[in-house]
Amino acid sequence: MRFFFVVVSKRMRMARYLGFFLGFGAFFAFGACSSSSSTPGADAGAAPMDADVTADSEVRDPTPLTTPCTDGADAIYGDPGPLGEKGAILKCHRERYFTREELEALVRGNTYAYEGKAFVSGAWVYRVVYTTERGTVPPIPGFTSALVLVPDAPVPFAPAVVAAHGTAGQAPNCAPTKYPLDDKKNPYFSMIYPLAGAGYPVVVPDYAGYANYGAKDNPPSGYAAAEDVAKSTLDGVRALRKLIPTLVSADKAIVVGHSQGGHSALSALANSEKYGVNLTGVVTYAPLWFNQATWGALFFVANEYPLATNEFPAAVGAWYHYSHAELLDGPGRGVEIFAPSKRAAIKEFFDKSCSANGQIAALGSLATDLYDPEFTKAVGVTAALGANCPDADALCKKWIARYSASRPKLTGTAAKVPQLVLYGTKDTTIPPERAMCAFDRLKSDGAAYKVCLTKDQTHSGVVGARAGYVNDWIASVALGKPSPEACAEDETALKTDKGEAVKCATPPPND
Repeated sequence: MRFFFVVVSKRMRMARYLGFFLGFGAFFAFGACSSSSSTPGADAGAAPMDADVTADSEVRDPTPLTTPCTDGADAIYGDPGPLGEKGAILKCHRERYFTREELEALVRGNTYAYEGKAFVSGAWVYRVVYTTERGTVPPIPGFTSALVLVPDAPVPFAPAVVAAHGTAGQAPNCAPTKYPLDDKKNPYFSMIYPLAGAGYPVVVPDYAGYANYGAKDNPPSGYAAAEDVAKSTLDGVRALRKLIPTLVSADKAIVVGHSQGGHSALSALANSEKYGVNLTGVVTYAPLWFNQATWGALFFVANEYPLATNEFPAAVGAWYHYSHAELLDGPGRGVEIFAPSKRAAIKEFFDKSCSANGQIAALGSLATDLYDPEFTKAVGVTAALGANCPDADALCKKWIARYSASRPKLTGTAAKVPQLVLYGTKDTTIPPERAMCAFDRLKSDGAAYKVCLTKDQTHSGVVGARAGYVNDWIASVALGKPSPEACAEDETALKTDKGEAVKCATPPPND
């Protein structure tokens, strides 16, 4: 009887917790996908890609490029050929040139408007493919498509800057490098253009798996698969140093990420020492650094969150589970944890859709309807309550281990790297109760982080509002410039409606 009471009590607490995190209606996107009607998330079709644009005849390409950028745009997303060493530039396409005025106008006029200092630089934009390594067991060589922004007035001795994108869908047409470069409704550009406008060279990877999608030995990008996305991110540092070695420092590197990209940035930090890429600093906007057991825990409270009104959480869970199975179990294995009658539809959703526009809701009433009952039975309670898997339950042990690996601890050198975390008080995508879980985890790791709280800014609005501050912070940690004025408030200023300090919402446990 006591056991029943405890389980019911924890179920009610879980429902309240997920009410904060999942109960925003059907929409639960992160980063660019959550905020731009013109990104691939708006429909299941291919993202429009800028036509080839020749730079102004009066403006020459920067002389330090080590790779002739003569490939067509389509070559970036096909077979890259022999891979070579990590960070090797395999393909390069010259996209276009933005003057300083043009670049700044795009973000001043963005829905998530940039509020910082005037730009000092324009930028050349390229699409490239570079070599990386996948988070498979054992690791295999891989490659990722990426944007590269080369300032026309670069900061001397600039750090190599890698920018990690938010949730965009896992299909090849969802690759953020395919977003129209003049899109003014996307926080993706409010993050990357101010970096280039301040004179920092920037590489922005899609993550391995998007380019040449579905080819042999090229599994899809693992959604929040820490080691997989970390390697794509860290090899961006190597790639930038190979492409423009005279413009970037050989020993200073910064990673910046928004939402899911915040998860990628922190995953890169956690893996940096063993992967051999030293980081000078890490910046995260509203990082997705909560317990990834959330996706399994959803099965435990499925009745409280029907698909008709909570489709996107189920879609993200499908991206997470399907991509991990493809990455770690092998090609064709992604569908195996789903219900046999749903597998074809789930595969089509994963391969083609950048958002949930009714495809997931059409497959059932509850999230548990999408999966094989043996899978939901194996992981649901354990994921939600942090219990131990039965000794004989290999399926439970495998997936609980994967949830845990998706949020690695920061140890050794990683814990000492300076971090700046930006968060808006009106964030309803990762609300305060979930953001606090991330802050508490960083604190428990002994990380060298500071939270900059921004009043009245949303999940994506905080990007434009704080991008200028980020530029100054990077200059302070990488170039020895004075530190920007300390933010007025940090996470301790987050309060509930009752005026009490916000606490991390559990379960699942914040371990």
